[in-house]
Amino acid sequence: MIDTGHRTDSLTQAVARLSAMYRALPESKLLGRLPDGRSRAEAGHRFAALLATFGQGVEERVRDVPPAWRRLPFDGHFVVGDQIAVVGHDLAAGIESLADLDELVWTAEGARVTAGELVAVAVREASALRAVAGR
Repeated sequence: MIDTGHRTDSLTQAVARLSAMYRALPESKLLGRLPDGRSRAEAGHRFAALLATFGQGVEERVRDVPPAWRRLPFDGHFVVGDQIAVVGHDLAAGIESLADLDELVWTAEGARVTAGELVAVAVREASALRAVAGR
């Protein structure tokens, strides 16, 4: 079994750093293109949507079939930092409510993974986005 003390610290810190970075970006940077062609705002929204999906997968983990996934609306480039913060907080709260990080949760692909794996993916994705979007 995985130790669950401070189990969401890495997620909370990664989300806080990324949302703060996005909140501080000027419009020109938010609309600026990344190497993959997306704007920073689009990339940030896609990450927020991933966190929202992860959160729903945690919330609906007891279902026998994958959930009917909800979409996170794109409300403009200036709110992306806030979206990252809110859905990241919701995901961390959902993870904290679990008995341990070995609990199985749903992924958007319809598979089940441990909550610990989900946290690791979220932290890795946040770090990767921060590295590319922070330039």
